[in-house]
Amino acid sequence: MKNIFLSAIVASAAMASCSTVSSIMQNTFPYTTNIVVTQGSPANTQLSAVGAGTSINQLVGAAANVKDIRVASANMTVSSGGQSMGVFQSVRVYLSAGGSEVLVGSRDNIADNIGSSLSLDVNSSQILDNIMKSGNAVQQRVVYILKTTPATDLNIRTSMNFSSVPVTSN
Repeated sequence: MKNIFLSAIVASAAMASCSTVSSIMQNTFPYTTNIVVTQGSPANTQLSAVGAGTSINQLVGAAANVKDIRVASANMTVSSGGQSMGVFQSVRVYLSAGGSEVLVGSRDNIADNIGSSLSLDVNSSQILDNIMKSGNAVQQRVVYILKTTPATDLNIRTSMNFSSVPVTSN
C-alpha cells in the first residue's frame, strides 16, 4: 500500500512538472527576422525594409492552445563588422498578416555610441492573436531613418519574444 501511495505522489509530481514545462514552452516563444539596410541608403529620409516570418502555428504548432499573445521584449542587432546601431536616428517595427498591421516596438533619438545592439520600447498593450494565429505568413516591416549613409550593407537581426496565456477548457 505504501508503494502505491508513493508511486501516485511521484507520478503526480512528474505530470505537474511536465505540464509546467509545456506551459512555459508554449506560452513564451521567440521570433527573429533579418533585414538588410543597403550601402548608400540616404540619410534623413524615412525608409523601410520587410522581412518574412512565420505564424505561431509554424513557430510552436499550437495556436489553438494559446491566447492574448503580446510582445514581451524586442531588440535589434547589427551583425556587420564594426557597425553600430547608432547609425539609426529612429526605428519602428511593425508586424502584419492578412492585411492587418500593428506597431510592436520603436526607439527614437538613438545615441551614436549605442553599440551593436538596441533594445526597443515594446507595445505590450496590443494583443496580436489575429496576426500571429492568422495562418498567413507573418511579415515584419522596419521603418527607419538613418543619421548617416552607410558605407557597407548593414545586416540587421530583429529578435522578439512573445508571451501568451494558455487556453483552458472549462
